[in-house]
Amino acid sequence: MQLSAQDLLRLFICPGEDWPIKAINLALENKGVDLAEMARVRNITTGTIRNAFYRDCPAYEEEIAMAIGVEPAVIWPRRYQRRNQKKNPQRAVA
Repeated sequence: MQLSAQDLLRLFICPGEDWPIKAINLALENKGVDLAEMARVRNITTGTIRNAFYRDCPAYEEEIAMAIGVEPAVIWPRRYQRRNQKKNPQRAVA
């Protein structure tokens, strides 16, 4: 039985869920990107850029996503959904 690319992707990344750290690292590796080098270029520690894996860090999320070739909301959909809700809270309709 052969799975489609979309089905294979779902084995590692659940739609609507933030990507696992291993998936982010693998995507970076597949693009030939080294987090340590990204950090050196920006004169920050690797730990600083890795903060994006664990907490809201929009600037670093953007850089990691650009390196992978996707929008940050693709990697961290829950974070961006929360941010959008904070920016545009829905008004209660009476």
